[in-house]
Amino acid sequence: MSAERDASVVGGNQPLFQPNEEAVTQVMSLGFSRNAAIRALFYTGNLSADQAADWLLENNDKSLDTPLEVDLQGTSDSSDEDDFLTTNSFKMVFVVNGELNMGVGKIAAQVAHASLSLFRNLMEDEVKAEMLMAWGHLGETKIVLKGDSGMQLENLAAQAAAANIDHYLVQDAGHTQVAPGSRTVLGLFGKVDDIDRVTGKLKLL
Repeated sequence: MSAERDASVVGGNQPLFQPNEEAVTQVMSLGFSRNAAIRALFYTGNLSADQAADWLLENNDKSLDTPLEVDLQGTSDSSDEDDFLTTNSFKMVFVVNGELNMGVGKIAAQVAHASLSLFRNLMEDEVKAEMLMAWGHLGETKIVLKGDSGMQLENLAAQAAAANIDHYLVQDAGHTQVAPGSRTVLGLFGKVDDIDRVTGKLKLL
């Protein structure tokens, strides 16, 4: 396969996906293959090497070296449902309140709380449940980011609400490590572009 063919997934004469070549190079410098880098960028919205690398670490049980063309084979004449899956990438993002200095176990528990609560809320709506199915089909991308404070999490939640992005802000009961009512984790779910407009400037935890 030529480098040009390898760089995109082609449907007819139109490229379905053109990866960020700078990000591809950065991901490959971490020891991943070009195919793996392209797949990761596709499933994380083609935004950054950091997010792609995070996806690769979470999905190391998959055949990462399989060309992306295999995943999207037949997209050009697929049904409307298949078009929906390949043209709308989704992700779930968790913003952890860094000022609380929570331990690793506490953070894991709070992220799990946000994930389950957000998932349950989404499943109550038929359309949003279909979005979850699409997210599952595309690798269930999950990103954990570092927030500065509880106030920042509240501001991000307000931005998400204004943009109609599904979210859940965990307020801890205060049994361990943090004070009752502390804002520990904000979970968000939606299209990659929409989520990144709210959390795109935050760094990975």
